[in-house]
Amino acid sequence: MVHLKVNTPNSPWSFPKALTQIAERIVNIPQSVRIMSFADVLNQEVPKKILDGALRKDRLASTYLFCGEVGIGKWALALELAKAINCQSNENQVCDDCLSCRKIDKLIHPDVKMIFPVPSVKTPEETERFRKEKIKDPYAIVKFEKNVNIPVDQIRQMQKELDLKPFEAKRKVVIITEVENMHPASANSLLKTLEEPPPDSHLILTTTDINRLLPTVVSRCQQIRFGKIPSSLIEKRLKQNYRVPEKKASLYAKISNGSLGKAIELVQGEKENIRQDAMGLIKTALEEKTVEIIERIDELQNKWDRNSILEMFEFLISLFRDIYLTLETSCSQKLINHDIASELVKLSEKFKRQNKIEEALKAIDQIRMECKTRNVNLKLALLTLCFQLRDLSQNKPIYYNVRSGSIG
Repeated sequence: MVHLKVNTPNSPWSFPKALTQIAERIVNIPQSVRIMSFADVLNQEVPKKILDGALRKDRLASTYLFCGEVGIGKWALALELAKAINCQSNENQVCDDCLSCRKIDKLIHPDVKMIFPVPSVKTPEETERFRKEKIKDPYAIVKFEKNVNIPVDQIRQMQKELDLKPFEAKRKVVIITEVENMHPASANSLLKTLEEPPPDSHLILTTTDINRLLPTVVSRCQQIRFGKIPSSLIEKRLKQNYRVPEKKASLYAKISNGSLGKAIELVQGEKENIRQDAMGLIKTALEEKTVEIIERIDELQNKWDRNSILEMFEFLISLFRDIYLTLETSCSQKLINHDIASELVKLSEKFKRQNKIEEALKAIDQIRMECKTRNVNLKLALLTLCFQLRDLSQNKPIYYNVRSGSIG
């Protein structure tokens, strides 16, 4: 039985204080058992439910693999999970205000590490830029000018640190983003950690393409799939956080195809330039001048890196979807690229039949997937696509094969 001292003038205890201290000892909830905040995570109800349930039962997996498109909240939810694991508040709700939560938000917590793909020579400036952009908005898509990968030395350094006890936190958390960009040696080294997870630590891996991961890595993680964000939520966030006018916010939300990260890039201007170049490529292809097509593709290759050109394929699909819809008068309100509707109508007139636009969409998607999953020559792929679009506009069959390299 617990006995309380009744406060007297000479007693160092007061009754309310004693009651509070005893209550904390009796009903205090362990730091690992919490309700997550989710304040900055849009949508993603299924991932939230899975992680919240694991936290409540104190049954978190040692390694999670967050799967889904870029810019949809994998990083944001990983940070929320790290805060939930190590929040110092005595409440069962993540406080977002204790020293641990604030350090995690600023990406400076000594026990919460981040590993991300970088160019072959990593510099402190690049690390700081990544940190600043992710602090500003966890949905931000951070890009580097050169090709990136996760080198093996980063994984080995992580393993050494995981062997040590936490400095401040109850458990260590490591967030490894875009693990599909791991060097093969890095993936094999990581596998050793996944096979024998260190105590008091959690790994959160994120990927946009699970098919590029080693099956042995995937099998040792608990997979959580993320879905696209509804355009209404993206539009609201753009208006609130970026003060984007309503019409532009609506346009960017639709064009971004469920990715807040891509919508933010549109606000910043780069994505809009890629869309304009995608539109220009269609116009050049339909003008039927081979020399101009080649010159246009050379210009795009000099201007954009591989990832940006892959994004251009996404815009091409969006534009041709709208070109198809312009032929249906009842569908004019469903256009994604409604700000250039008049230009899309003109392009639709280039195609003699509606089924040719359907074939164009299939051709774009096929080449996009080839470029995404294989080391396809981008110039050849773009040439192939332009010649396919040209032939479809002339009501000709298409037979070019980007794999074989045959372009007629």
